[in-house]
Amino acid sequence: MTKWIAVADDDITTLKVAGRILNNNNLRMSGMNSGMALLSFLRDNRPDLILLEADMIGMSGADTLKLVREQEKKNQTKPIPVIFLKSQDDTESEDITSGLGVAAYIQKPITPDALLEVIGKVINIKDCAAECKSGDQKADQPIDHTGVEVDEADDLEHFNRKLKEKEDPNTALFVDSKAFSYIYRFFARYIATYKAHACKVLFTFSEFKETDGLEKDFSGMMDDFGDILKNILRKSDVVVKSKSNQFLILLPEVDEEHLDNVLDRIEQGWNEYRYSDYVAIIYERETVAGEESGLDERKAN
Repeated sequence: MTKWIAVADDDITTLKVAGRILNNNNLRMSGMNSGMALLSFLRDNRPDLILLEADMIGMSGADTLKLVREQEKKNQTKPIPVIFLKSQDDTESEDITSGLGVAAYIQKPITPDALLEVIGKVINIKDCAAECKSGDQKADQPIDHTGVEVDEADDLEHFNRKLKEKEDPNTALFVDSKAFSYIYRFFARYIATYKAHACKVLFTFSEFKETDGLEKDFSGMMDDFGDILKNILRKSDVVVKSKSNQFLILLPEVDEEHLDNVLDRIEQGWNEYRYSDYVAIIYERETVAGEESGLDERKAN
């Protein structure tokens, strides 16, 4: 079973680097940019491990962990292992978090070898990695829209119809959940046939403060996020608003480096609206790729 790791850090670079490392090693990752977002995430989710930044703006890592442990005690759930991410000059975190059940500490900036070594000491990831590589067990698919009967002709018809319905041919394709399932399966077969890459990202928004002081309500904020996606994503990308506070995007023909750039621009766009103090973004990323991708070769041509 693929291990699920939550990463809370207000530094988007750390979230991107961690996401790339974990994704490349068959580990599922959900990222969030504040302690409050992590607390909201944990109300309905139980990851196998938490990576928590010590020095976050607003609520520190130590204060966040205290509330996490209080929440677990109240709900009578088993404490989730926590690895603290700290800077090289941080000499206080270990003393402050003493007694809160921190499993390990790791210095930033994180590197693949160091991060995987520490994670491997806390939770068993070797068996999962071996199984995934051998093909005996597929990695979890946390974002799954393929659970209906496949009809290639019907899928292609839906895809073409949605392309014709686009209001602006130069923006990403916004569709409903049913249409997304058709399009997702179409791209899945394309990826398998042409050994291509694609990335999926699920954005969930956590409202953790009253928004009375803002001109727009939560629904208006979600509309603004949709506009951010329209301005940033390519016309070949597909977007579905799966719930009132969730957006799922599919980016065909991209790799991890491109995804990092997209996430950075989305984060910047959200910050420009100054909604970050009221609503936090939680995202889950996943790369889908053919075994021998021809992406780089096609780009070169």
